[in-house]
Amino acid sequence: MTTLGPIEIEVIRNALTAAAAEMDVTIWRTSRSTIVRELLDYSTAVFDADGYNVAQSARIPQHLNSMGAALRTLLERFVDPGTWGPDDVIATNDPYCGAQHLNDVLVFKPVMHEGRRVAYVGALCHHIDMGGMAPGSYAATATEVFQEGLRIPPLKLRDAGEMNATLVRMLRLNVRIPDTVMGDLDAQLAACQMGGRRLAELAASHGAPALRAIFATLLDRSERMTREALRAIPEGTYRHADHLDNDGIEYGRPIRIEVAVTVRDGAFHCDFTGTSPQLKGPFNCVRSGSQAAAYFAVRALTDTTIPTNAGCFRPVSLHLPEGKHM
Repeated sequence: MTTLGPIEIEVIRNALTAAAAEMDVTIWRTSRSTIVRELLDYSTAVFDADGYNVAQSARIPQHLNSMGAALRTLLERFVDPGTWGPDDVIATNDPYCGAQHLNDVLVFKPVMHEGRRVAYVGALCHHIDMGGMAPGSYAATATEVFQEGLRIPPLKLRDAGEMNATLVRMLRLNVRIPDTVMGDLDAQLAACQMGGRRLAELAASHGAPALRAIFATLLDRSERMTREALRAIPEGTYRHADHLDNDGIEYGRPIRIEVAVTVRDGAFHCDFTGTSPQLKGPFNCVRSGSQAAAYFAVRALTDTTIPTNAGCFRPVSLHLPEGKHM
């Protein structure tokens, strides 16, 4: 394997970011819903062979910071990476499988080179309807996830290059505007095809071992730069609490959100002890959502020139007491 210098590594880093951006443009140009085309409520990213984010488009931080957690959850608990073929696309919107809320559908596709997995590409879109008790699947009075819409466990949306007709029929029968929803899903699939093509070209040009080494270098470098930036913050524990009026179900009961952030030796720990218990209304948040928000706070606090990838978040840890709505 040829050793690549810092200039070559930076060129490839920009090529990875360009691949994610090209996926972004693909969705924008081929999607059907106004929420994607006009509000730009979608995100795209590139991941290494272990499911860690190495490059992303300039889209929604809450999406981008949770997509890696979702992919890692799929690989650890639901999908055998050894049997995940190059033409298989896995889709899910289940918050308890790493997603955030039911409108956000994630799709992931592996990238192979010479029979070995070198990367994954992923796209997340907020779909305009996922069924449930309210149009748009925003059920302000919902008291359980089943009222919010169709919950999709990790399933093959495309199997060996062929659409999963059973899953497509189930989706179309459970959403209010099926042509629009399927149009946006097709846009996500097109984006993953585009991203997979670009990553395969990089692997063919530089070889899989070199690409894996570059991924590791990029993650390590962003971690090192983030820790250096965090060390510039005076060490200590910073506490804050705020309140929401209610959860839309039980009025007169303010919702407390409390966090204690400890900064020490380049590490950033968030402790949500003191936050209100789980709520009856649709305000509860799964771990990936709280984690994504904490990650965004770290990126907002640190140097904007640090390349954003999973390495930025290695210094971050969270304590989320069981049964808390955060």
